[in-house]
Amino acid sequence: MAEKLVVLDHLKPFIAQGAMLFGATILGDGIQPSGPASALLNVYNAKGVFNNTEDNLAALIDGLKHRFEHVNVAQHGLVALFSAR
Repeated sequence: MAEKLVVLDHLKPFIAQGAMLFGATILGDGIQPSGPASALLNVYNAKGVFNNTEDNLAALIDGLKHRFEHVNVAQHGLVALFSAR
């Protein structure tokens, strides 16, 4: 997750004061996906479509809070939705 969050360091200079950054990510660690979801995650990670086997909610929150003052994160199953200012 840390290497992915570097993209925020590159975006931050282009974000206007008070603007909101938002996005979503699929978590791969610390979750219990259903059988079909687990199989799909395994296939996508094996093919290189995803690289999220070690991505977890705590690392996402920590990375966002390290870079932004106001952070909101909501987890819905395997997906984490986030916004930051």
